[in-house]
Amino acid sequence: MSLKKPIAEICTGLFCFKSTKINFMKEQLNDFDEINFDETSFNKILPLKYFEFVECTFNSIDFTQLNLSLNKFIECKFENCNLSNASVKNTLLRDCHFINCKVIGVNFSETQAFTTPSFFESALDYSVFQLLNLTSAIFKNCSMREVDFYEANLSKAEFSGSLLEGAVFNGANLTAADFRGAQDYSIDLRVTNVKKAKFSIPEALNLLKALDVSLE
Repeated sequence: MSLKKPIAEICTGLFCFKSTKINFMKEQLNDFDEINFDETSFNKILPLKYFEFVECTFNSIDFTQLNLSLNKFIECKFENCNLSNASVKNTLLRDCHFINCKVIGVNFSETQAFTTPSFFESALDYSVFQLLNLTSAIFKNCSMREVDFYEANLSKAEFSGSLLEGAVFNGANLTAADFRGAQDYSIDLRVTNVKKAKFSIPEALNLLKALDVSLE
């Protein structure tokens, strides 16, 4: 009895053979653990696709307009990097730290997952965080002009020392968020939950604007 199967049924873990053609069933992940990347070493692994980085550090790397889609970054640190206009569609970013980075115009709403990020001394102007769960996220001493947090969960998030001119918080959950030392924010109390949030004077007076209240 012949044990051979028809060609159409022969598969391996990575490929499926049909006639004389090869169809990819899945991509194999390339894993990097606890690696310190600089510009030179990082460029050697481009283009990125289906990579997983765990506890890696990226130092002074230009990610501008780079396609980071379908990659995973877990507990990674970005220092002095430029990620402006990078594509993060279906990217996983978990517990990552951004220090003195430019992250301008990035649509984080397209990520597969974006949890507990920390931004320090970074520029996030015009970036989008709509509908994301950002509980306990940190945005400390950052520039965040016209950032969009529409209906995001920002409970227990920290914004201390950040510039929030034109930032959108409509429908967001700001329960127990910390805005002490933050500047130029405008939050509509009629559509935003600010229960137990912390604010400092005089910036807290901006909360009255949406209520059409003036102090003399």
